[in-house]
Amino acid sequence: VAGVMRGATTSFFGYLGFDGICCVAGEAKSPNLNLPRSVMITLVLVTVLYIAAAVALTGMQHYTEISPESGFPEAFKARGVMWAAQLTAAGEICTLPVVVLISVILQPRLQYALARDELLPPMFCEVDAGGNIKKGTIAAGSLMTLIATFVPFEDLDDFVSAGILVAFTVTNSSLIVMRRESPTYRPRLLGQLLVAFNVVSLGMCITFVHGWGFAWGKLLALILAALVALTWGLIKMFCPSSAVFGGNRPIASTWAEGVEYFRTPFVPLIPCLGTIFNAYLIAQLDMSGILLLLLYFVISTAFYFYYRARKRAVRSRQRRFRRGRGSYEEVEMHQVESSEDAVDGEDTKPELPAIT
Repeated sequence: VAGVMRGATTSFFGYLGFDGICCVAGEAKSPNLNLPRSVMITLVLVTVLYIAAAVALTGMQHYTEISPESGFPEAFKARGVMWAAQLTAAGEICTLPVVVLISVILQPRLQYALARDELLPPMFCEVDAGGNIKKGTIAAGSLMTLIATFVPFEDLDDFVSAGILVAFTVTNSSLIVMRRESPTYRPRLLGQLLVAFNVVSLGMCITFVHGWGFAWGKLLALILAALVALTWGLIKMFCPSSAVFGGNRPIASTWAEGVEYFRTPFVPLIPCLGTIFNAYLIAQLDMSGILLLLLYFVISTAFYFYYRARKRAVRSRQRRFRRGRGSYEEVEMHQVESSEDAVDGEDTKPELPAIT
């Protein structure tokens, strides 16, 4: 079982396909209905194909003899079916560039969305005359080329899969944020509970995987499990459901009335369970990999808050400049109007009564 879970963590990047569908949602027709259907169909297809491929491969060779670089071609070659070995080898060569192309297509659109929300520099949301994200595509392609050239894949597979799991965890939390809202007397309660839930869930899963063999590990895992249940209960009890998707946030006003949208059932239960499962898969990594992932997350969070604070400071200076410029222009306009009145008044100056 441990090997199966460890393998699930390593190969989880194979499920990135339905995340790619979400990245190009802005180019879909009727995304409010077609997008959930596409995600579900992709999940079903990927799951069925992965299971069928695993059954076929382990049926041809013992799992200890499967080639990690070229599984199906080597398995067919070992069974003496050379035409199938050549066919699957050619299929691998043809599909790998397609996977890379899809990644290059998705990354600039993700950067575009982040830049539009002012989480990345504005150059990433610049569109040329043909409607293409040229600068973002060049930046993403150059970075991918450098990583692929100098970083071995065995050092990336766990890290990429863990990063995807973190992204899905953030998605689960975002769904709760959009479907639930904090009480009026504590406007930040929901965010605080979600941060606590994510941290405690990850700590519980790491302790369960790496510390269950020790007495203190069992005790700590049970305590953290109780805290996870308590945090979920607090979200359920004290954070009511939003009347509309997004609650009192600006996005809520962009949803059209009378239009049918997909609605995830059992919120916050399903997103919280998804967070726990993601944390359990992350915990399958070695402690060095987990620490590296946490370091990357800390650096990304620090960049986010730094860039956000910088943008806020720039906006504050711009507002002060506009206010100051507006006051200066009002005074200047008032002086001009006064001088014009004075000039006009020289010709139409009324007669003063004579002093007697």
